Amino acid sequence: MQKKKKKKTIEIGVHVKEIVSSKGNKKRCGEVLMILQDDPGDPTCELLEVNPDDLTPLEKGSDGVQMFKAKRSKLKPYTPRKQLFSKKTFEKGDVIQSKRGGSFRYGRIVCFVHPDGLYSTSHEDGYNGKDLIECVEIEKKPGLLQVIGPDGNPKRFQAKGKDCKIMKVITTDSKGEETTMHRLDIPEEDSL
Repeated sequence: MQKKKKKKTIEIGVHVKEIVSSKGNKKRCGEVLMILQDDPGDPTCELLEVNPDDLTPLEKGSDGVQMFKAKRSKLKPYTPRKQLFSKKTFEKGDVIQSKRGGSFRYGRIVCFVHPDGLYSTSHEDGYNGKDLIECVEIEKKPGLLQVIGPDGNPKRFQAKGKDCKIMKVITTDSKGEETTMHRLDIPEEDSL
């Protein structure tokens, strides 16, 4: 039996796009501001028109923002293409798996380091793909404890972004309750 996909309802605050364009114009995108109670079967929505790429309000001269109205049946939920296919990038605090030769090591990202020792822009603008990722090494066993070096300090390592992947950290136990014994969601083939 196939599970039915839950349809997203059109309510206040949801971003939508017209299914049919009005008067031969381009299909507009908007944010639902109000649902009028004019027709119980198919109410009219009052919308703030937004840019389809970044969902910022479109301005109309000096009057302010552009508004439009449409029947709820003529609208569908909308997510910009850029957001649909956006790839998660490395951020400070993420837990990663780094491949080194045939083995893996795990770490929590603490900073980004420019390969030439210059200032890294990854701290303000997000990971740029070129910087080295510096991590505190952690054990993959439940608890994710730091690996301590012979000098008594936590072990650190640097890795290239292409050799790393972000790991999902499971924070609940088998009963679904929050636990302090966090563990990694490691696929079977990676744990060999």
